[in-house]
Amino acid sequence: MAHLCVSGVGGWYLRAARTAEESGHPVPEGATMECCLEYLYKYEVRPTWIRYGHTAYLGAPAGDGSALPGPLLGVWSCHHQRLVLPGDELWGHAKLGFRSSLGMSLTCKDHLAHLHWIKANGLHNAAREALSPDHPVRRLLKQHYYGTGEINFSSKDMLLPVGQFAHRTFALSDAGWVSYFTDVVRDFKYESLPQSFAARGLPQSFLDAWPVSADGLRLWNCIGAYVRSFISLFYPSGDAQVAADAELVAFWAHFEGQIDQGWCLPPLSFDSLVTLLTDLIWWVTGGHEFVGAIVEYLTPPDGLPGKIIDGRCDVDVQTYAQALVIIALTGIGQPSLMSDWTHLFHVPSWPKDVQQSALEVVRQFQSNLASCADEAEALNDTREKRGERKFVAFNPRLLETSVSI
Repeated sequence: MAHLCVSGVGGWYLRAARTAEESGHPVPEGATMECCLEYLYKYEVRPTWIRYGHTAYLGAPAGDGSALPGPLLGVWSCHHQRLVLPGDELWGHAKLGFRSSLGMSLTCKDHLAHLHWIKANGLHNAAREALSPDHPVRRLLKQHYYGTGEINFSSKDMLLPVGQFAHRTFALSDAGWVSYFTDVVRDFKYESLPQSFAARGLPQSFLDAWPVSADGLRLWNCIGAYVRSFISLFYPSGDAQVAADAELVAFWAHFEGQIDQGWCLPPLSFDSLVTLLTDLIWWVTGGHEFVGAIVEYLTPPDGLPGKIIDGRCDVDVQTYAQALVIIALTGIGQPSLMSDWTHLFHVPSWPKDVQQSALEVVRQFQSNLASCADEAEALNDTREKRGERKFVAFNPRLLETSVSI
């Protein structure tokens, strides 16, 4: 469980632990980090199943330059309104409940709603509807929205409606399901990846060693350098040229009309454009691998169960079967990120010197991705020698170029 919260998918929720006063309930003594999923508790569930809503508490990490997690100190269960500690009769049940809450939130909010339906869909629609086919930003993004429209269109019928597969896999009632997705879309707020890590309140020494942050930002910076180099070819004067491009202005504005409250993007500038494009590409490549490629967590019956029965430490057969069906349905990959994409940048309408420079930037990106992968693999060797888990979610050699089914 501690490794799940630090070097596994639970790490997406890892942050500095709140005090008892801040959280409104008891907190284990010595807790320094938490993975909080208590927001789920308010959503009604069907009979038989417990309500979601748990927080896992960890002690201080090793502090020796590694990201070895501290011990799992306790789990707060909203359903039981109780802090469950190691050795309590509900300890196994509380840990299973936390994993169920984690699987629900990661799959339905982070993967399905925020990544597929808002971020990937937003990238796809803004690029195709606001930018002409030869616009440099559309060419830059083209490989990263490959297949996105078809995948997301299919998911809205198979997964979203009440009574369909996703609803049956998880525990929410009809009303709870509708309320949940209404809220997670309404509450979406764009922030860059560096902003997300900075807001967690974790010590910088831990962030520097923590695989989710260190490897995630390494990939983000690699993508960012590529985006900046590419955009500089077409907007060498920076902000003034960006602001004068009517298609870019329309592209930027498109995000504000995609959901009711909009993305609330910062004003359009050269730097804000580079940051947004970097985030979008990161999310449909590395981000999707992290929150979406969870086969290893669904294969064990008690991994990340969709729903659990009160008091039990095991999972019913139907819930486990539904997890296996999810694995079967989501095993179709997309083309590799590390591949030859130069055919997208042979654009006759571009000046020949700009076209050649763009091809050189694209080829350099592939070289930089290989170096990024080499660094990640070498670092994993070091991690394993000091007792940490291998972390591969942001290794470019494993990444697809766009979201997969």
